[in-house]
Formats: sequence, structure tokens, C-alpha cells
Amino acid sequence: MKISRIILWAFLWLPAVGVAQKNKKTSDGGISEKELQAEAVFTDGMKFYIAETYDKAITHFKKAAEMNPASSGSLFMIAKSFLATNDIANATLYSEKASKLDDENKFYKKFLGDIYTKQKRYKEAAQIYEKLASKYPRDVDNYLDLSNAYIMQEKYADAVEVYNKIEKTIGMSEEITHQKQLIYLKQNKLEKAIEEGDRLIASEPTEPEYVVQQAQILISNERYDQALKMLETSLKRNPDFAEAHVLLAEIYRKKGDFEKCSQELQVAFTNKNLSSDVKFKILSSYMLMMKDNKSEKTLDNLIGLTKELINQAPSDAKGYIVLGDLLTQKADMKGARDSYVKATEFDKSVFEVWLAIVEIDAKLNDNESLAKHSEEAIEYFPNQALFWYHNGVANFVKKDFEKSISSLEEARNLALDNKEMVKFVNGLLGDAYNEAKQYSKSDDAYEAVLKVDPNDEHVLNNYAYYLSLRKDKLSRALQLSTKLTENAASNATYLDTHAWVLYTMKEYQKSREVFEKAVKLPSGVSGTIVEHYGDVLYQLGEKDKAIEQWKKARQMGENSINIDKKIQSGQLIE
Repeated sequence: MKISRIILWAFLWLPAVGVAQKNKKTSDGGISEKELQAEAVFTDGMKFYIAETYDKAITHFKKAAEMNPASSGSLFMIAKSFLATNDIANATLYSEKASKLDDENKFYKKFLGDIYTKQKRYKEAAQIYEKLASKYPRDVDNYLDLSNAYIMQEKYADAVEVYNKIEKTIGMSEEITHQKQLIYLKQNKLEKAIEEGDRLIASEPTEPEYVVQQAQILISNERYDQALKMLETSLKRNPDFAEAHVLLAEIYRKKGDFEKCSQELQVAFTNKNLSSDVKFKILSSYMLMMKDNKSEKTLDNLIGLTKELINQAPSDAKGYIVLGDLLTQKADMKGARDSYVKATEFDKSVFEVWLAIVEIDAKLNDNESLAKHSEEAIEYFPNQALFWYHNGVANFVKKDFEKSISSLEEARNLALDNKEMVKFVNGLLGDAYNEAKQYSKSDDAYEAVLKVDPNDEHVLNNYAYYLSLRKDKLSRALQLSTKLTENAASNATYLDTHAWVLYTMKEYQKSREVFEKAVKLPSGVSGTIVEHYGDVLYQLGEKDKAIEQWKKARQMGENSINIDKKIQSGQLIE
């Protein structure tokens, strides 16, 4: 039996107020004009109270109380109005006055007890609830309020006694049993808590929820054998009790028997009488319980169960999402991506799923898929800058620079409050604008990045290199490339950029010195760097050495437009 607390709506107390508002009749049996006026003022106050215009309600209720000092209802409504404005002090004052004026009104008493409780005046609240419980022994709410007041004073024995009285009134109750168990557990009286759970199960042996609650207490206190016996007994009575198998699995997991743990969950999982939603909960429980057991076998078991669930509910997106998560753990990124994509066929509203899809596309360098999936994600989440950014990245790699620029500009507009993301977007926009020959915008985008992060290596490198190729703002290019190599002196690509800026400025000897540092590095030396080294050697009049470097660059796979012509003609072709 479950207890629901009584909710007092705004006018449940009105009959009591009406009694309190009774007026003395005049000698001829009528009501005085003043008292009628007080009733009218009180009614107007109620209108303001209902409209939540509490300041005006208070004014009218106070006026009604002045006109009719015997009116406890006016005082009560003043208290309620002050409470509605969180003025606890005045609410208490007028509640006490109303209760004193009409000592028999249980609504006034209850209201005052609740106010004392809000103020943590639990002793005074308990005194009120004690009187209410004594006078109205069939009103369970009074007992519940009283027990709570006792608990807040740590009078646990008194609280249990009150719960026992409630049980005498209404019989065994899940809520009351649970409260008593919490008290016993707080007092480290485990046996008492278990005893209460056993009594509840005995009252309704076919109620699985009671068994679940009792098993959880036993398991959390390492009473595994006792829990096993109880669950097995319950399964004999109810073979379809799937939750029992989940709890048995948890016991076996805690005991380190993962084989039996898996077996129990599989039994629950294959129960045909359970809905797919319940099975998803079981699967979630399985995954939670197995979080500390990351063996390949465990992961394969989970994947197998998930695929079975997908077969049972092929139109439920949750199965594909779970499978995607598991395949991600297994490092099967393509399989995970495909499973997430399948989930979107049945539910396109999950942001995290789309995010997982585009992030996996990016990791797989599958730019065709990244462009397609990010575009689909934008349809459902047009205000998410991240999807626009991924779309911009994909189209940049595909060399669709106009489309890339459009997406990146949208990403920048949406990410104004995210400085870090704006930095990344501007960095790529600088590249895209340059490729689209929108050089002024490219420079502005790069400068915007350097304003917030002067050491951004991507921007320092690309900005300097593109300026050198354009032979524009070479002094700025030199500043950038110098700073770049100061920060990363062992990066061959960055040294190449700095050397090429010097080359463009016809500082051939300085350029050669930097190139020689670059080509001696143990890693990162590309055919492009070697070809550039040959170019500067040629400018310094060392033609044979230049041809040697060009040939070496060709052998390394360099296939620039002029590399073969340089080698064949022995001339520098730019």
C-alpha cells in the first residue's frame, strides 16, 4: 500500500474560514452593517490573493481584521499572503494569532506547524503535530509530519513509534517500511532493517519491487548469500522476474564470478515477456556493472546482447546508439560510425549521436562522409557551430573553398561566445580565403587569431608562407616566420617556411643557413623542403649542388609543376 500526501488546494480551508467569519447577529437577528462591510473587504482580499497580488491582498485582509477582530480567517489569510512573499517572520506572527484565536481549527494548526518546520523549529512543530495526531488519529498526514519532525531532531525511536502507529491504522506500507529501514540503517541496526523488509515481502509475496529493495539492502551490506537465497526463492514463485536475474548478476560480479554474472543477465535479457525498454535498462545495468571489467570477452558479450536486442526491436534507435558506443570502445570506428548513422534513421533528434558521427568521420579522414553527415546534422541543429565548422573543414579538404568559407563564416557567427572555437575557425578561414584569392579577408582572419594567441603555430606558418608566395607584406612575413622558428626550432616544415620567406626577400645566404638546419633534422624533411634547398643553392651559383638536391627531391616523391623541368634543363624555373 502506498501513501500519497494530501495536497491542500487554495480553498480546502474555506469552510473553516467561513465558520470563523460568522458574524454576531444584531438584536433583531440580522448582521450589522460594519460586519457586512468586513465580509466585502475580505472577499476583495481573496480576489487579490487568487490573482497573486499579495501586497493588495494583505492590505484588504488587515482592514477586514480591524473591522472584525473576531475574524481568525482574516489573520490566517494575512499569514498565507506573507508566506507567499517569503516573509516568514510575519507569516509566523499572523499564523500564531489565527491559531490562538481559533484553537480548534486543524488547518490553522497544520499551517503553523509547517511554518515552524520551514524555520527548523522542529520541537515546536512536533508539539503541534502531536496534538493533531492525537485529535485526528485517522489522518495519516499528521503522523507523517510528526515523524519527520522527530527525524530532524534525531529522535529516531520516536519516529519509528509513529510509523508503527501508522501501520496500525493503514496496514503494511512500502513507504513506511522504507522510512523505518532508513532509520535503522542510519542507526547501524542492519538486522532490524532486514527484518522490516522481510515483513513487507511476507505481506505481499508476489510483489517483486519489495524483493528488489530488500536485495539491494542485502547486497550493499555484503549479505550476498542471504540475497541469493531470497532471489532464488522469488524466481521459483515468479520465473519471469527479470530484475532478480539482474540482481543475481550484480552479486556474482561483486564476488568476481563474471561468467555467472553474464549468464544471469543473458537470461533476463532473453525474457520474451519483457518490453524492449526494460531490456535496454537491463543492458544499461549490465554495462554499468561491467565497467570495471574491460576484457575483450566482456565487450563481445555486450555487443552480442545489443545485436540481439536490435534484432528484437529493429526500429528502436537506442540499440544502434548503444552498439555504436560499444564498437567505439572496441576501436571499431567505422562500425561505430555506421551504427550511429543507422540510429539517425529512426531518431534524428539526438545531438550527441550526430556529434559522434562527424567526429568519427574526421578521425577516419573520410571527408566525403564528413561533408554529407555534417550537412545533415545542420538540418536538425542549425544553431550548432561545431557542425558548421566540420562542414567547413570537409569542404576545404575537398577544395570547395566557397562552400567551406560559407560554412566557416556561419560557424564563426554562432560561436562568438566561444573564443577558442572562434580561433580555430578563423585559422581555417585564413587558409580558405587565401585559396579563394580573397587575400585581404585571409590576412584579417589570421590577424584575428594572432590577436588572441600570438603563438598559434598553424597561423604563424601558413600566414607567413602565403605572404611569401604572394610576395606581399614580406616584413610581416619575416616577423611571423622568425617567431615560429624561435618557438619550434626543430620543426622542418616551420624552418622551410622561414627559409622561404628569406628566399623571397633575396636573403639567399641566410635562407641557405636555415635550409641546411632543416634538411639535417632526423624527421619531417619532405621533398618540397629539399627542392627549395636546391632553389637557394642555384641562386647562390652552386648549380651542380642544386641539381643534386632537385633529383633527391624527385626521388622522395616531390612532383611539383617544375621539378622535372629543373632537372632536365639544369635551370631554375619559378
